[in-house]
Amino acid sequence: MVDNVTVDTITGNPIVSTDQDGTAHVQYVKLKFGPDDTFTIVQDGTGLPVTPFAAILEIGSTEIIDEADAEVAASGEYSATADLSLSGTKSGEILSFMLTSSVVSGGSGEVQTGKGVVMFFDADPNTTSGDTALAANGAENKTIIGQVQVEADEWDEDASGATLFKQVAIPFHALGTIFCVYRNTDTSAVWNSAGADNEELHINVWFRRDS
Repeated sequence: MVDNVTVDTITGNPIVSTDQDGTAHVQYVKLKFGPDDTFTIVQDGTGLPVTPFAAILEIGSTEIIDEADAEVAASGEYSATADLSLSGTKSGEILSFMLTSSVVSGGSGEVQTGKGVVMFFDADPNTTSGDTALAANGAENKTIIGQVQVEADEWDEDASGATLFKQVAIPFHALGTIFCVYRNTDTSAVWNSAGADNEELHINVWFRRDS
């Protein structure tokens, strides 16, 4: 069989371009794109428009402990849950994070630079500041996707506050939000032990997007 098919119409015999394998014709088509009533042919130098996603993304500084939160003591107490929005459903890997410890202007507290555990969850553990444990039935433990121990000597402190930077490798499946909790494990660091301490803790996260 030869390529191409002649189509009988009132106005003549237009030919439809095809390829055939001996038993059937497969029509050749040209790709086009554009808004309604317009088109652009896909050809050398004019490819289909694509918007590649950014491979490395930053969540942005997010509060874990607020100046007005209840005390997070040295006895293993937890912070409230921080929601780390991924701005859409994504999978990938947490590559690094930075903690920032500070005292809000006018506060009487101290910049806290103790040790603790940064915990990441794929479901909201619903912790509140000062909790001493996760859910009694262990359900919240099952949603942990990663946890990182931070040490007191890893903080870098100056007159304006302190920062702690960690490189990690925490893969995560398709999620819209990662939930983060800080657990204080230091006997000398107590967050907001007095009403006017105004001590805060923030986290910023960088991750690689895979999908």
